[in-house]
Amino acid sequence: MASLQSIIEKVNLLHGKIKAISGNNKWDKDFIEKVKIDFTYNSNKLEGNALTYGETISFLKNIAVPQKSQKDLLDIENHQAILDKVFEQFDKPFSVEFIKDIHKELMKDYDQWDYEALPNPGQFKIFENYSVLPSGKIKEYMKPSEVENAMNELINTTNTLLSQSELNDIKKHPLIIAAAFHNRFLNNIHPFQDGNGRIGRIFSNIILLKCGFPPIFIETQDNIEREKYLNTIQESEQKNDLVPMIKFFGKKLIESLERKLSFIQEAMMHEKKLKILDISNIKDIKKSNGLSI
Repeated sequence: MASLQSIIEKVNLLHGKIKAISGNNKWDKDFIEKVKIDFTYNSNKLEGNALTYGETISFLKNIAVPQKSQKDLLDIENHQAILDKVFEQFDKPFSVEFIKDIHKELMKDYDQWDYEALPNPGQFKIFENYSVLPSGKIKEYMKPSEVENAMNELINTTNTLLSQSELNDIKKHPLIIAAAFHNRFLNNIHPFQDGNGRIGRIFSNIILLKCGFPPIFIETQDNIEREKYLNTIQESEQKNDLVPMIKFFGKKLIESLERKLSFIQEAMMHEKKLKILDISNIKDIKKSNGLSI
């Protein structure tokens, strides 16, 4: 696997290329819409959503309503609505209230909640929660009584790191900040009764958006990436080392940057072809009217 330094260098190189050709225009509407669909599909697929990629597109574009459970449809619908809000407000300061607000909207329908979880949208957990790791081991998370203080500490730390972020300092790079937030939020605190994975990935991506990077998502078409993701979370915990998670995030960020660069380049080529056709049409019109060209 590539070294952490080489990953950061590749991330910065791609980020620089995108900035050089796109200037201050960070987001293209069509690119954002594709990202929101891909992120919504993959993040919910990680949580066991049964919709295929095609069904997700059809449902979100109001083409058809798949014959799936109400929970699966609500998860997709609400997640997409949240991303609409995120792309409008990602510059908003991090706060506990902002995270609770996003969770409240994401998990607002009681049909979305797992059968063993008490629906409590927008509020931190009141019962202890746990996960079953790929190894079969039971993973217990922070006690409910400790969550409020831990989340305030995490938010304050993240805001401080964001104010000091620096692409040329590996310790202050946005990739490191996003991975550290993800690890603390999801692997240690797990603050909500349900919906933690989706919220954790949304806010990890908000960190990247704040720093001018495209969001990342774990593709789940063949289930291989899902297993890598879960195993990496477990590896970082077992080794008490954030590096495996940073490298995994780095690989996904490079993929997102390459995707965005390719999108921009293709859009520019398309625009160039349209200009050539337009000039050609003008010349043809002048010729047909006997005008000098």
